[in-house]
Amino acid sequence: MEPLYDALEPEQATEIEQLARVMYEAREHRRMILEQYHTDDPAEVLARIAAMTAAGECEHPAYEHYLAVCILDETRNAARSLMAARLKEDEPEIDVPAAPHLVLHEALAKQVGKMLSDPPELRQDALLLRLGNGVELTVHYASPTAYSLRWKTADGQQLGIDTAPGHRSIETGPHHLHQPDGRVTDDPLTRPGQPPWDNLQAVIGALLDDPLLTALT
Repeated sequence: MEPLYDALEPEQATEIEQLARVMYEAREHRRMILEQYHTDDPAEVLARIAAMTAAGECEHPAYEHYLAVCILDETRNAARSLMAARLKEDEPEIDVPAAPHLVLHEALAKQVGKMLSDPPELRQDALLLRLGNGVELTVHYASPTAYSLRWKTADGQQLGIDTAPGHRSIETGPHHLHQPDGRVTDDPLTRPGQPPWDNLQAVIGALLDDPLLTALT
């Protein structure tokens, strides 16, 4: 065992090892995403996304990559804070805020059989959901104001709601809806700044009734 762990109780050493693994995997995943954009700065990726949308180019999946990096950074910071606390003697328990997608995963786990056909799949940077009507929904939620909810219908049509910058012609901007035919229109369901669970429930409820949101757009 590493010298670091020698002075720790077995249970504590196991927790520290797990936190170290989380930090390492999040760091490597972050590195691989940003390598695609030849930068180590997520703000640079966001600036490129704004330029893309202003030029009429599609900002996806670049925006999901940006959100993934933000989520991975939150995960690393939370793991680092917990590790620091565990390595200090007589350190009181600390309350580290969970990333929104972890909070959403906990809430969604209670919805299997009601809103979901299968348990939600938790990944490092996203949630994968399958609704009872066959819709597959991928959720990237970095903060109450930075998110992407993209889904594929049972017959393969793809839509999405997100908060990527640059859509100046959209009345609801920055949040907007991507239609299956490529049009970008007003977002009829979510509001940046609202609790993530409120927005996600609104989207899931609407998709269960009408995956193409034809009655809302």
